[in-house]
Amino acid sequence: MIRGFYADIDPASIGLTLQAMISVSLQSNARGKIRNFIQQIRRKPQVMDVYFLPEPTTSSFHVAARDTDDLRSFVWRTSMPDADVAGTQTSLIFEHLRGASPL
Repeated sequence: MIRGFYADIDPASIGLTLQAMISVSLQSNARGKIRNFIQQIRRKPQVMDVYFLPEPTTSSFHVAARDTDDLRSFVWRTSMPDADVAGTQTSLIFEHLRGASPL
């Protein structure tokens, strides 16, 4: 079934030329807070998509940023002040191709 319609805006066209996947692990005693953490993250304009993953990574976020300084600032502001975050891992995305290609 159709889940919705949305505009797929190219991040580079609005100055967000760097994309990354940020994997976040929560402290073992904070697993029950994951929904609240995700709701906070989803409100941030840099976040394009959110993925729930199995352990040890709790979730991953597809984000767009202006440059490496902007990306670093996002990671620090998002995860470092939160005592429930055990760690993060950031992977740069060189190219993002949406959907499957026809055979």
